Amino acid sequence: MSKTLGAMLGKLLHPSAPPKKDTQRKAREQAVALATEHGIEIERLRGGGFNVWPPKDFVGEDAYEGDHYASDWQEALVHVRAYVPT
Repeated sequence: MSKTLGAMLGKLLHPSAPPKKDTQRKAREQAVALATEHGIEIERLRGGGFNVWPPKDFVGEDAYEGDHYASDWQEALVHVRAYVPT
């Protein structure tokens, strides 16, 4: 059997897995855009998750005082929105 035929049969019999859908994309894009616009810091943590820090000029009560951790982009977006002035 030729290498070309073997490669074609290999692809047919062992197709590669379809790419995984990025379920966090929309939340990530929104969180990063809002954070950039309002001076909010999203700190990626080595073990996973994020710390979301208010802007330096933030006044008012910090709803996340003492616990700025967000486990994923959905949660990070909620934190970011809490720091955006209304």
